[in-house]
Order: sequence, then C-alpha cells, then structure tokens
Amino acid sequence: MLISRDEDICLRRIPVAFICDRYYVIPTAVAVTSLICNKSPDTHYVVYIITTGLPEEDIDRFYEFKTAGVDIHILAASVEKFKDLQDHPHVTIATYLKFDLPEFLSDEEKVLYLDGDIIIQKDLNDLFEIDIGGYYAAAVKDLPLKDNSLKIKNYFNSGVMLLNLKLMREHHISRALLNTARSAYTLTYQDQDCFNICFEKQVKLLPVVYNYFYGLFMQQQKQYPMDCINKYFGTQYASYEDIKEKSYILHLVGYDKPWIYSYNVLIREWDDYFKKSPFKYRRLKRKSIKLKGYVLSVSSYLFYKYWHNNGFKFFLQQLLKRVWGRTAPQ
Repeated sequence: MLISRDEDICLRRIPVAFICDRYYVIPTAVAVTSLICNKSPDTHYVVYIITTGLPEEDIDRFYEFKTAGVDIHILAASVEKFKDLQDHPHVTIATYLKFDLPEFLSDEEKVLYLDGDIIIQKDLNDLFEIDIGGYYAAAVKDLPLKDNSLKIKNYFNSGVMLLNLKLMREHHISRALLNTARSAYTLTYQDQDCFNICFEKQVKLLPVVYNYFYGLFMQQQKQYPMDCINKYFGTQYASYEDIKEKSYILHLVGYDKPWIYSYNVLIREWDDYFKKSPFKYRRLKRKSIKLKGYVLSVSSYLFYKYWHNNGFKFFLQQLLKRVWGRTAPQ
C-alpha cells in the first residue's frame, strides 16, 4: 500500500507487529531500532507493539521511536484467558497474544509479525510485498526438531511470519489456535506448534534469508554443516557468512541471548543497536555462559564420579551429610 507524504514522494506502508512483556522490553527495543536504522527512505513503518504489564516509563520510551516514516502504536492487552495454557521455562505466557493479532489489528489485512530476539539488516518491503493470497502466512522452515512429536512436513518457525489477517479473520483462526493450545496435543514449542497445526498446507515457505539462525549455526557447525543447510533449504550458499550478508533478518534462537549472557556471536551487532535505542542507559546484567557451562560440566562429572565409584546410596549419604548433617536411611 502506498501513502502520500508530499507531491514528490510516495511511501510504502508496512505494518509490523511485536509482542512485548516486561521480560522482552530491551530485546524488542533493539529489534525496533534495527528495523528503523535499516529503513529505506520511501518506506513508512507502522509499528504495533502489543504489550502486557509494562510500566508507563517503558511505554513512553517506546513512543520515542516515532519519527518521520515511523508510526508507533502501543496496544495494551490482557493474558488472563491464556493462564491455563501450557508454559515453558524460557517462554512467557505473553507469547500466546500472537493468536489474537487478527483482532488486535482489525483494520489491517496483512501484517509482518516479528519476535523480539532478532536483528534486522535490510528494509523489509521485499518481504512484505510477497503475495500470500490464499495462504494464512508466509514463513521460513524451521530446523528438523528431534524433540517435536508433530508429523508436519514443512514445519515452520513462527518468529517471523507474514500474516494474512483478513483470511485468518474469515476462518476464525484465533479461536482455532486457542482451542488447539487447550487440546490434548503434546506441545513442545507452545504457540509455534499451534500455528503449524492450524496453518498446515496453507503456508508459503520463504527463503532462509528472511529468518536466518546465524548464531545457532555458527555455534553448532558440526551438527549443521553448510552442505546440510544448503540441502535442507534448497540453496547454494558458500558459507555461513555468505547467508548472513544476504539475510534480511537474523534470528537469535537459543538460550544464549545477548542481553542475558556476555557471549554471543552477534553481541557486537546487537550492542550497536542497543546503544542507539531509547533504552541505551538501561544497565544490562549479563552472565557468563562459559562459566555456567563449566559449573554444569564439573557438577555432572563429580556426580558421575561418586556414583560410578561408590554407588548412588553412598553419593546420597554424602549429599545429605553436607546439606542437612544427616545420613540416608539404611
């Protein structure tokens, strides 16, 4: 859709949606900063941030993103109806607010949904202009997930989705998603599983450059060598860096988020955008992921050593003696 700014320039209007609770304020702000920093002059972003439980101070800072070519809309939402749904240690209940995007954005026919743990490298008009008529969404295939029990051929990642809100409203998909989440399905990846179940066979697959797991691939090169990546996505890239250079969106999947841990292969890029955001004065309390891994590995080794040499009963006696000053029952 084109909107007129003056007689000489027509801007391309692109609605973009984020979900944000108090745990994702900083990453969402960094994602929005990267979106704006890489915007083309003729692009007009309409950014919707659906929030829950944010203090007024954070909401006011988000409004500081508003500038020429960027509109900011903060929509407060309740997660009350999702409180009975399956949760996950690393995923908050706010993630289920994605289900209601067709209703939250009732005036939009199409929206680009983005997770907060991303870095945007290019203008997103090319992505938004992809035709999704007849499809609920366009998305990038996820990696083969061994712990996922769903038998869906083209299982996709829901962190970047071009959504056909009009078609979703016509087919009452918000209700279907909620019913699926409440069903007897064993959901490994919560909302993502629900989208895959409800959208199956009506999803247009996108090139990997629109949702690239650069950090994960770099850290696990033995598990994901380039030839396997090319085969899986049907590409012919020369290297991980080759894909990164051509990517529109880098997705920081995994637990080593750069706002939590001091080591991440994309921490320099992430920090550059953080320093340009309205939240740049917010102190980050980062942990050492290397130290965490070391402690876990040493603990596992000592547990195995005691168990192997003396049996579990001896190990339990030593543990109880150290912690409570008593021994295990004979």
